Amino acid sequence: MSDLQLALIGLGALVIGGVVAYNTVVERRAKARAERAFGREHPDVLFEAPGQRREPAVGKIPEESRAEPTLGRIEEVAPANRDDGEGPAVAEAPAGSASVVSNRIDTVAVILADDPITIESLDPLLDALQVHTAPVNVEGIVEEQWQPIESSARQSWRELRAGLQLASRSGPVTEEEIGSFNDTIASFAASISAVSQRESPAAAAARARDLDRFCADADVEVAVNVVGQFGATFALARVKTIALEHGLSETASGDLVCYARDGTPGYAVRRFDREGTRPDASYTTGLTFALDLPHVSDPGAAFDEMVALAQACASTLGGELVDDNRKPLTAAGLAAIRRSLEQVFRDMESHGIPAGSALARRLFS
Repeated sequence: MSDLQLALIGLGALVIGGVVAYNTVVERRAKARAERAFGREHPDVLFEAPGQRREPAVGKIPEESRAEPTLGRIEEVAPANRDDGEGPAVAEAPAGSASVVSNRIDTVAVILADDPITIESLDPLLDALQVHTAPVNVEGIVEEQWQPIESSARQSWRELRAGLQLASRSGPVTEEEIGSFNDTIASFAASISAVSQRESPAAAAARARDLDRFCADADVEVAVNVVGQFGATFALARVKTIALEHGLSETASGDLVCYARDGTPGYAVRRFDREGTRPDASYTTGLTFALDLPHVSDPGAAFDEMVALAQACASTLGGELVDDNRKPLTAAGLAAIRRSLEQVFRDMESHGIPAGSALARRLFS
């Protein structure tokens, strides 16, 4: 082999060795950069999340933000053909525009059925519920809202609820009546292989007593009287004319009533001696201007309007404003009455039964 061939072989080996060395250096540098970027000190985000994993959670809802109070202990009756041991979920839906049932003043029983409950099959239940002296309302879910069955366009339902009113001006319902109501619901549900849920009679009766105490405190009639000075009397025809001029209406009982814009009674004017102490029916010794506070949505404004009419009548007829004991009512006395009225109004709002609301009108009936 010539010297030239040996030289070329040596030069080739040197070039190949240089290429191998260069590739080794480049590979080691790339590996070092990769380890710095993705090395073991970085946990796998899918499998090795640092610390304790925490699921997202909804914060606690404040008690005062709830539109309805929770029911007491619920009793459940499973249908005869159900043996899984699990009770149904309570049918939840918002109240429709015509809905009247409310946990605030009713004990509510729910019926859940797999098959639609037709209006015809409801007749036995509706007949049985008529024995109660307290009002009972029955509603079904229509388009995801509770609606009274009597005004519903639908003729069948899978979810029904019945509400027995717990109290009224007649007093609270008894635990026995609540138990009878529950038995009626349970028997009907069993007869159609449905599930019923009812409030414990003891818990519902306790709520009824609490509601009755609230009624006793809030059931206020605010009244001012106009009597004739020095024994003078008022001609009822003249009184009626003045009242009609101020927008009042006459009822079948002879009372003169001021109605609110929504058609509900505001305040009324009646005879001060309506008990029959005066034989002449065309004259009266005085007038009573009365405001049924729980039925008025804006008692303060209604009171001011009522007092203004009373003062106008006193001025026109020659009378004076007095309380029920015939003591003169001064501006300070009227202001004190108004403050007491506003306090009752605030108390009703704090109980979730605002004056003038449908709940208040139903409760104070």
